[in-house]
Amino acid sequence: MNDVVHKQMVQDALAKKFGSHECLLCKYEAQYPQQAEREFQRVTNAYIRLLNELLKKYLSEIRDAARLEREGTRHDDTSDLVVKVKAVFDQMAGELERSTSGFGLYDKITAMAKLTRKLSIKEWKRAVKATLGIDLLDDYYTGELYRELMRKWVEDNVGLIKTIPQESLGRMREIVLEGYMNGETTTSIVKKIQKAYSTDRRHAQLLARDQIAKLNGQITQKQQEDAGVDEYIWSDSGDGRVRPGHKRLNGKRFRWNDPPVVDEKTGRRCHPGEDYECRCVALPVFNRHTVDLPMAGKVVVDMKLMT
Repeated sequence: MNDVVHKQMVQDALAKKFGSHECLLCKYEAQYPQQAEREFQRVTNAYIRLLNELLKKYLSEIRDAARLEREGTRHDDTSDLVVKVKAVFDQMAGELERSTSGFGLYDKITAMAKLTRKLSIKEWKRAVKATLGIDLLDDYYTGELYRELMRKWVEDNVGLIKTIPQESLGRMREIVLEGYMNGETTTSIVKKIQKAYSTDRRHAQLLARDQIAKLNGQITQKQQEDAGVDEYIWSDSGDGRVRPGHKRLNGKRFRWNDPPVVDEKTGRRCHPGEDYECRCVALPVFNRHTVDLPMAGKVVVDMKLMT
């Protein structure tokens, strides 16, 4: 079948689907890529645990130095303790650099990007099939159209995550030094270190959720605009975590060139997935005059529509 005939088949199929309607609302409730978020959180948890292993290994040295200082078994001043603490943390920083370098963060983040793209494509195909009766093939959405978007997202996220353990280690060093200089107990200092670690671990987990949502939103927008979809229906996740500003937008229709206001106090505008930790999705509104699905072997028409 040549491209001209194939394209005409698609147009005939779409004409039957639209009938007398100018627009068709999506008949499939697209899902947020929870699987990609969970996998990304596993990666960030494993990366942050590298720091936790170092803390377990080296904290005993700091405790011992402080104990000797306070028991008076040493005859110098606390500057020796400061030197010891700094030396230990410098050693930890070097070991952390080696362990994170061997972690393969770039490859793991790239895998997360590919998984998100795969899940987004799956949802898009289901939306097109349910609404227009057309099966899209995957190959169109794995090429140059998304290459730059994916590359930038991977590099940005590697940069964001890579800095967390080193910055956390620096804060922990300050906790130890200030704590001992201010006469805090070792137990109190260790608790502060553990709290700092827990805080950074949660930060990494939230970062994973936020970044997967953003990538999913970017891919969704590119898919829809490439197919001639100018409008979408905002769809929230329907649970207790949906913020009021997003719940207010649920079920309403917006244009890709005019993002809605998500925060009435600040006037901030966002599409689904762009706001911090936003798990909302955009359901396409297909317009018979603008819809332009990829042709030339990129679509397979449901032949039942032709009869």
